Amino acid sequence: MRYHELTTAQKRKAQGIVERLRVEGVGESVSQVAAYFDDACAWDAGDITLATLLDRAGWKRTAPVQTIHRAELPAGVLRHVRAVLAADGSLASKEALELLPEV
Repeated sequence: MRYHELTTAQKRKAQGIVERLRVEGVGESVSQVAAYFDDACAWDAGDITLATLLDRAGWKRTAPVQTIHRAELPAGVLRHVRAVLAADGSLASKEALELLPEV
């Protein structure tokens, strides 16, 4: 869908999604969000992951994302998550490890 085809409410929604994407390190424009409006709305509603949205739209993270704060995860959970991601070895797991705080 093109931006000019969106209703006023959809344009506001697209702008809100752009702001959320920026927090996640994705710097797409409102016009680009409009082109993938249904998928962007699905991500905004929690129906698909950010990785799925990025894959479908062909977008990349271009800016640093906010890191997870240590106080948000119990130490045992954090150690387990770090171990699983380290064992996986994929690029996505390496990126996720960079976001996690040290135990």
